[in-house]
Amino acid sequence: MRIAHVIAATTVATLGVLGLAAPAQAMGSGNPYQDLQDGVTYTVYEPSYTAGLALQHFGGNSMCPKGTEQNALGVYGKASARQFTLWEGNPMCQDIGVGATVMTGTVDGAKATVHAYCDPASTKACTKADVLKYGGNLQVTLPAAAGRRTTTVWIETFSAKKLSAQQLMQIARSLKAIQ
Repeated sequence: MRIAHVIAATTVATLGVLGLAAPAQAMGSGNPYQDLQDGVTYTVYEPSYTAGLALQHFGGNSMCPKGTEQNALGVYGKASARQFTLWEGNPMCQDIGVGATVMTGTVDGAKATVHAYCDPASTKACTKADVLKYGGNLQVTLPAAAGRRTTTVWIETFSAKKLSAQQLMQIARSLKAIQ
């Protein structure tokens, strides 16, 4: 009889611990951008327009040196089709591709620059149409939300089917600060 009570008590205690552990695992917001914002001091931005591409991966950048806040990396779409990457951080822990400036615009009051990855051997001037042909990126430093720091944002396309310069600008203009 005594063993039955011990087993019952152990079972109840185990179920109680498991019950307490379940909410701890579910404490994430379900939004990876929000979850990252809770761990960094720069402002995290999330796009509301993604050119119809779904988020395939979201994570931190393992290239950041120890003691540096991780950069955010969101990958939308698939490399074998249309795709873009969204990098965010302050500071950035790597470099982005270099290309000719083909377009500028304003995003949340900041100057955004679009670069095309044109053929450097070509004698013709690069245009914004070359982003769709060769790939490219948009770079902007967005303002800080209250109590946060500014954020460098890079949106890059270089997959099998690239996005246009205008689409990169549209994605950038859809970015909203996580509160």
